[in-house]
Parts: sequence; structure tokens; C-alpha cells
Amino acid sequence: FEAVDWQAQVFVNGQEVGQHRGGYDRFGFDITGQLHWNGDDEIIVAVTDPTEGDQPRGKQSRKPEGIFYTPNSGIWQTVWLEPVPKTSVDKLKLTPDLEGRTLRLQVGVNSLADNLRVEAVALVAGQEIGRTAGMANTELFLPVESPRVWTPDDPFLYDLRVTLRENGREVETVSSYFGMRKVSLKKDAQGITRVALNDVFLFQVGTLDQGFWPDGIYTAPTDEALRSDIEFLKRSGFNLTRKHVKVEPDRWYYWCDKLGLLVWQDMP
Repeated sequence: FEAVDWQAQVFVNGQEVGQHRGGYDRFGFDITGQLHWNGDDEIIVAVTDPTEGDQPRGKQSRKPEGIFYTPNSGIWQTVWLEPVPKTSVDKLKLTPDLEGRTLRLQVGVNSLADNLRVEAVALVAGQEIGRTAGMANTELFLPVESPRVWTPDDPFLYDLRVTLRENGREVETVSSYFGMRKVSLKKDAQGITRVALNDVFLFQVGTLDQGFWPDGIYTAPTDEALRSDIEFLKRSGFNLTRKHVKVEPDRWYYWCDKLGLLVWQDMP
């Protein structure tokens, strides 16, 4: 589950497999042991959402007025069921290093066994431009010679392919992407500290993005709708948006990366 607002209990074939609190972050459960493996399986998601008290809720209110808006409850981001190998990739942590002309990469795997290795390949238009290999769950360095930097005017992204091997045997391959960019603080000629992108001062022009939809409240009707909002901002001359006390689905951040929109991210 990418996000369920607010407290979720998940049952599979009458057995509780887990609980989660928090309306903006992802969670998941391994339900291998609860499946029948023949015939239908029943999944129940029970959600409680008071939309009051101390829970992080952004601009939601049970009495929407002024700066507070219509509340949202239940599953509001993407849900999927995925078969994976017993040993599999849990997450990728990608940190571009412009000065070092590398991508710092950590492949999180759901095992700490010492017979696990990962291979990572960076590609442009299907052509390999760099690779690295090493132990899972450790930081690796993938060389990116002559990096093409990401900017709002040129939002260039590299493709990434990661392969997990166990005793030399390939068990899983996942794909992702990354941009070579750097956000930092530095002083200008007058000694004033400013935000720099790739060590260049960039005047950021943006909107306050509330992320509410007329037909789905927190949930956009389609992926195309998420994209069209960002395309409208770009056509209007903006290079930034401040995502206001809400965390969006991963697809929204992907379109910001792909189309060239900087993001200031609020906490809900």
C-alpha cells in the first residue's frame, strides 16, 4: 500500500497480517503463509480515520472552512500485490555525487547473507555508460563519466538496472532511474546565502500546490491528470512547486523529475 489514511488493519482469509498508522507513507506485508494457493483468497482492509487530534492530516478537516479542506479516508494511493523471490530487493537508495562523477548506490535486500551480490548498470538510450558490483546492503559507487546534469530546462535522466545474485545465480532484476544533480547552499557575491542547483544560483519561481482534486479529494483520477498539472506549471513559466502538507504518490514525483520541476516538500 503506498498510502492509506489513517490506521489500517489488513486481514487475509480471516487472519490479521498487520497494522499500520500514518496516512502518507507506504507499508506492506508478506502474506505467503496466509494464502490458500487454490481457489479464491479474501483480503480485507479495515480503516479508521478520525481526522482530528494529533494525527498528521495536512489540510484535512471534518469542518472544512478557511484554509482547511474536505477530509479523505481509506486507500488513496496505489495498491499492488507482487510475487517476489524469497531473497529479493527491498529498496534502492540513490545519491548523485557530481564532484565525484558517481552515483552512490545502496541496494537494500531482505537478507544479510554474505553470498549475495548486486550488479548495477547505468544506461542512456539503452547503451551502458557505467557499471558497478559488490555486496548487497552496502554502499557502492557507480561511475558516471562526464555527467549530464539535471536542470528544469534540461531534465535529463539516466536509466538504472540492478541485478541481485545469490551464489552467482541471478534471482531478481529491478529497474529505476536517476538524475545527476546537486542542491546546496552557498554565498553569493554580496555574502548572502542562497540555494544553488548544481552549484549555480537559480531563481526559483513556484506555486503552493495543495494537491486536492474535485473528483477524488486526495486522489487524482488518472496518471495523465498528475502529469497535466505539472505540464501546466511548466507552460506557465514555473520551475518549482511547494507540495503543501501532503505527500503525493511516487508517480507525481516521477513526472516532476521527468518534466523538470523542482519540489519543496512540506511535512503533513
